[in-house]
Amino acid sequence: MFGLLCTVAGQMVQAAEGERRSTTVPRFDAAVEKGLAYLRQERTAGTHGGEQVLAAYAMYKCGVAKTDGLIQKALAEAAGRSAGPRYQPVGSYDHIYGAGVDAMLMADIDKEKYVPNLQVIANYVQSVQRSNGSWSDTPTTAGDISMSQYAVLALWACQRAGCVISPECVERAADFLMRSGNGDGGWAYRPGTNEGPGMGNSTHNMTMAGSGSLGVCRIMLHGSRPKGAATEAKKELAFGALEKVEEEVEPGQIAAAFAGYSSSIGFGQMDARVDRAFAWNMNNFQPVSRVEHNMYFYYCIERAAAVGELGKINGQDWYLVYGDGLLTLQQQDGSFPTHSGPITGTSLALLYYMRSTDQILKTLYGKGQQRADKGNPFGDKKKQKEPTELDLLLASMENIDFSKLDETDSSIADDVVLSVQSIDDPAKLVGEVDRLKKLIRHPNAQVRRSVYWALGRTGSFALVPQMLEGLKDGNVDVNIEAEMALRFIARRPTGFGMSLDPLGGLTATDPAEQRLKNANDWRTKSYKLWSDWYFQSRPYEERDGLDELQAATFAGSKSADSDAESRKPVRK
Repeated sequence: MFGLLCTVAGQMVQAAEGERRSTTVPRFDAAVEKGLAYLRQERTAGTHGGEQVLAAYAMYKCGVAKTDGLIQKALAEAAGRSAGPRYQPVGSYDHIYGAGVDAMLMADIDKEKYVPNLQVIANYVQSVQRSNGSWSDTPTTAGDISMSQYAVLALWACQRAGCVISPECVERAADFLMRSGNGDGGWAYRPGTNEGPGMGNSTHNMTMAGSGSLGVCRIMLHGSRPKGAATEAKKELAFGALEKVEEEVEPGQIAAAFAGYSSSIGFGQMDARVDRAFAWNMNNFQPVSRVEHNMYFYYCIERAAAVGELGKINGQDWYLVYGDGLLTLQQQDGSFPTHSGPITGTSLALLYYMRSTDQILKTLYGKGQQRADKGNPFGDKKKQKEPTELDLLLASMENIDFSKLDETDSSIADDVVLSVQSIDDPAKLVGEVDRLKKLIRHPNAQVRRSVYWALGRTGSFALVPQMLEGLKDGNVDVNIEAEMALRFIARRPTGFGMSLDPLGGLTATDPAEQRLKNANDWRTKSYKLWSDWYFQSRPYEERDGLDELQAATFAGSKSADSDAESRKPVRK
């Protein structure tokens, strides 16, 4: 992990063990140095166990040698709590938080040495998982997104060290995260309750905690999101598209953790849910966190961005955007105060600046491989002499009679996503449009949603009419994907200000009639806004007045084929 490894500008530069790592951004390096000095001074005065381990973990990520006295003391604390047959938490409320940081510290510093300890932690975390896949402070309190995040982090650390982890445990965690989010794309602190910050509403902290945790589950259950090869220059992406990280060596991907295990939650579903969380964060853009637990936000978004392949924000690298926001919160003494105290806050800030999760991913992508800069979302720029995966997929479906397909068969959805990501040039994707459009008639909503996603990635203005049809689809997830595709094509990151929650916060427990009304009202408004934009923007020779009449007719009516159960996932 500590071999000399230098990457391109803008990426972390790792040095030999014991030497400071650089963020390659001078102002961030200066902030890290001040933060490290603060931690050394304050930790000499003594801290409690969990805080001590978190601070040591941050110092280690900054390049402080593992032989450092403060890090050795923290390792002894973590190993002591996991030395017996059952893990001994640092406290009753913090039992999962403590397990998470203990596991991360030992796994990243010397996983071979601490495998027995890590297995004890893994056993404990799995044993206290709630039946609905969540974790909390007691067996009876509602599931907690924050604690669930640290449980997932503990399991991931233990899995990377070679411990025995139940794939069903990870699957339950992913299922909880998929089911517990709010309709607007975010997550609340304790889903289904009004407890904690936000009182049941989505918050920045929990949305990034939820998306990062789901991204980690995705890696363990399916492997990482596909990566492309290096491009000649950076491409700025519009909102809704994720840039793919490239490899200088042979393109690589992190393999799933459980060989032979087949998850019932498709990776396409998980990726789409993570993307909706990023969309929520963009719609509620706040680079300077003003909440009590402000440092926690930066700690969470670093992970979510790393595992979810977040691209640019308004043309700038997300790391710089939020890093500059974080910089405004540093105090003169070098600390980053937060509700949990300046040591915790400073540790979390340093983990952001040092791209803690990205350091982990670098070790998993392959020995000696370097992760280059971010580029084209359509993947590998190398010439392909053979047909693409999308060519083969669409050719095999050329003569399908969709009316005879089983509506519950959504396997095509993941195939569409994967094959589109394999396309090496947007122009080639445009060439497949006619065949892709046939899939819009597929009876399965998950497939239709994937097709709208794929068509939107072409960026073709000519496809706006098809995207408008997607706004009228009877499934709200398809409606959202069509809305996102239109934002991508129009280069309007937030569209016309429409929420990405057609149901207006309603859930399956609310009356079907009200959900249907909310969905139809959203469809009508979104269709009208985008139709008006299209009629004003399209070439004059394409205007004949008939489609304006159709739009007016739709705007004055309600969709008859709306699905009252449209929020129910296609697969569990």
